[in-house]
Amino acid sequence: MKISDIVAKKDQDLEKKLAELGEQLTKSRFQIATKESDKTAEIKKIKTDIARIKTILREREILREEEKDEKKA
Repeated sequence: MKISDIVAKKDQDLEKKLAELGEQLTKSRFQIATKESDKTAEIKKIKTDIARIKTILREREILREEEKDEKKA
């Protein structure tokens, strides 16, 4: 998932995607542990996507807080 795709989505959509990726990560780990799959690189991609989404959500949260502070001042 690219950053431009993530930025274009709303917070609610990103939260849903984050939950989906968490489930996918768990499934992938179990598949690798039980030798059903050998796609270890998939875990790295999922973790990277999770980190990107969390970063964008946090950036938006910080911007909202800054806007509130500016309105109060």
